[in-house]
Amino acid sequence: MNNYLSIKNLSFEYPDGFKALDNISLNLAEKGRLGILGPNGAGKSTLIRIFSTLLLPSEGKVSVLGYDVKTQASEIRWKISLVAGGEMSGYGLLTVYEQLWMFAMFNGLTNKEAKNNINSLLEIVGLNESKNTKLSELSTGMRQKMNLVRGLMSNPEVLFLDEPTLGLDVEIARDVRNYLKIWMKEGNGNRTVLLTTHYMQEAEDLCD
Repeated sequence: MNNYLSIKNLSFEYPDGFKALDNISLNLAEKGRLGILGPNGAGKSTLIRIFSTLLLPSEGKVSVLGYDVKTQASEIRWKISLVAGGEMSGYGLLTVYEQLWMFAMFNGLTNKEAKNNINSLLEIVGLNESKNTKLSELSTGMRQKMNLVRGLMSNPEVLFLDEPTLGLDVEIARDVRNYLKIWMKEGNGNRTVLLTTHYMQEAEDLCD
């Protein structure tokens, strides 16, 4: 059986000497929804950044879908997406649709695929009427819904969610969680999610 997410003796130390991760191991041998629960400062975001190839391990071995994060980062990046809470990625002068179309092109989608995926996902998360709104004019909740669309429109094999409902009000957080459950169900068992959170209810709601 393939190891979809694997860590062996991973440690990570920042340049200032702070050791965020110390000799941890983890293995997800089948697809599903894995949750990592812990308080702020526990190293959750560092772990997600290593999985998504934004940081390299100081020690140990990490692989995603069988690819090594140190030597095969480019292969991994075509198969994953990352959505983080409080994310401010994008250009304020662009509209929601323009921003999403740009990321679709970065992910290798055709113009037709981009249009279809963006429009259907915006409708699902309730942002269709705001697709011509500039990013600088979006509320925190609307921006996070847009980030979710950005993360899902390339249909990743592995979706990394780093505290995806951070700072959202209860209703919008519930909307985000509900659609993530729909997205996983639509994948017919072929999608993997790794969620970090410090909300016990969110872990119970979204994870296997």
